[in-house]
Amino acid sequence: MTIDVRDPRMRDLIAPDATLDRIATGFGFTEGPVWHPGEGWLMFSDIARSVQHRWTPDGALSVFRTPSNQANGNCLDREGRIVTCEHAASRLVRHEHDGKLVRPLATHWNGRELNSPNDVICDTRGRIWFTDPTYGRIRPDLGLVRDPEQDASGVYRLDPDGTLARVADDHEQPNGLCLSADERTLWVNDTPRGHVRAWDVAPDGTLAGGAVWAEVRGEGKGAVDGMKVTACGHMLVNGPGGVHVHALSDARSLGVIRTPEMSTNFCLGGPDRTTLFVTATTSVYRIATRLRGLPMIPGRAP
Repeated sequence: MTIDVRDPRMRDLIAPDATLDRIATGFGFTEGPVWHPGEGWLMFSDIARSVQHRWTPDGALSVFRTPSNQANGNCLDREGRIVTCEHAASRLVRHEHDGKLVRPLATHWNGRELNSPNDVICDTRGRIWFTDPTYGRIRPDLGLVRDPEQDASGVYRLDPDGTLARVADDHEQPNGLCLSADERTLWVNDTPRGHVRAWDVAPDGTLAGGAVWAEVRGEGKGAVDGMKVTACGHMLVNGPGGVHVHALSDARSLGVIRTPEMSTNFCLGGPDRTTLFVTATTSVYRIATRLRGLPMIPGRAP
């Protein structure tokens, strides 16, 4: 494993003897890892093969759902239920009763089908935020090729009462997104443009601002994709070569955790939220870090 150090602060985040271990492989295109703190398992999507898998620390791998409508991003809501973005069905869904029931949450905007919901997060108020680029309509390996019905690749907020609002519509292809610990800032990245933008979040959920917060640059395969904020003042984002680490204080790029395959997404899980699980094309990897993730279930301790 190689750590590219761009700032001395990076050396404090990964132990010198830490290793990047492959814990599962043989997939088509992995994405959307999420760690369930109460039950102690990792769930992730294989978009290409339309399967969601569950992995446990004893190495056991099982099918969570198939077919998954080429599911991509996943998150946990306030009750610990899995919320999933489906590329092929162009919808956002919630898994209930251990995944036995799949309930659609958002399917249309202004009477037209969503593009292909991509990544999703939930806040402590029960609001769900997700991105809706066109990848699931233009790439046969990631969805069903068909014309988009929406006039933009938007960012959406789904309120607890079921109201769906498009909160941003000027990204080329919005992808990963994350909220600050106080939920006053929403970051959204844009894959073709290779940057991360920052939005101010008002109490009612409307956004203001949207200036470019950081450029994600480097060597190697990959582009901006998954994104998370840590509890210790960092932003992690997939980019060329692996997982890029930025300081929240000044947006400076501290370095890159390089992966042997193109990384797509990640989460900080395990009992203390310090293990970085990375989905990377055909495999899933993990590495022990000195980072600490925010609670996977919004507003709840591990």
